[in-house]
Amino acid sequence: MSVAGDSGSAAAGEMTDATPGTRLGRAREAQNLTAADVARRLKLSVWQIEALESGRYDQLPGPVFVRGFIRNYARLLKLDPEDLLHVVAGNLPQAASRREAPPSPDIPFPSSTGWRWQKYAIGAAVVVTVLAVYEFYWNEPEKEAEPPVAAISDPPAPSSPQPAASAQSAPPAATSAVAAPAARAPSSAASTVQNSDRPTAPGERELRLVFDEDSWVEIRDRNDQTIFSQLNQAGTVRRISGVPPLSIVVGNAQGVRMTYAGRDIDLARHTKIDVARLKLE
Repeated sequence: MSVAGDSGSAAAGEMTDATPGTRLGRAREAQNLTAADVARRLKLSVWQIEALESGRYDQLPGPVFVRGFIRNYARLLKLDPEDLLHVVAGNLPQAASRREAPPSPDIPFPSSTGWRWQKYAIGAAVVVTVLAVYEFYWNEPEKEAEPPVAAISDPPAPSSPQPAASAQSAPPAATSAVAAPAARAPSSAASTVQNSDRPTAPGERELRLVFDEDSWVEIRDRNDQTIFSQLNQAGTVRRISGVPPLSIVVGNAQGVRMTYAGRDIDLARHTKIDVARLKLE
């Protein structure tokens, strides 16, 4: 009996001391699941599952997505995601900070505007890469269509353009809180789509997003044209105008607050594994 007890204690200790990836892999095998099974359920690729289990986080899109992957993987296997996220917090790759040396007075340098433009272009390129990974490996369309939001399905009468007027009368204070470097990058250097903070045209509706955490958002209008698509930093606010119905995908939805045509939208009703998908009329 003591031998069996010691063996059980050793196994429990081994599981506790294991890395988050090892614990996920053992739990997956205990439930007779293959890496391909997990990848299919989480809308990821097999190599991303293998990178998570082996702790190769530097091969994944970034810390925000790694935390989301681990949280979703743990929930699928009925594990405590917060425990795993606490352990992995110190192992995620961090972006290295760069110090800029002051220009030499003997050598003419261009103004700092040129270098600032290059930084925005590099940042926009990184965002495009993250969105491409998300689009091909995570954001696979669902077979079942999401139900429309009944509370806001009533379009305004043709003779009364009041929704557009109310959208235009929104307080300008939100505009000052939206200054994000990526939004000022030249269009030739980035393929992300933005219409944030422009005036609302007749027939359009205004969508307001407040980001408490980093989140990727894509919005398409009535013609299935992408009118907004980018990674948004925590602490920013976005105001987007478009012709409804608007098809919306929000990553890390629990960290985003949404208002549409002056009405609060409950993203939790449309969220599945941290990603909210909905259509607003």
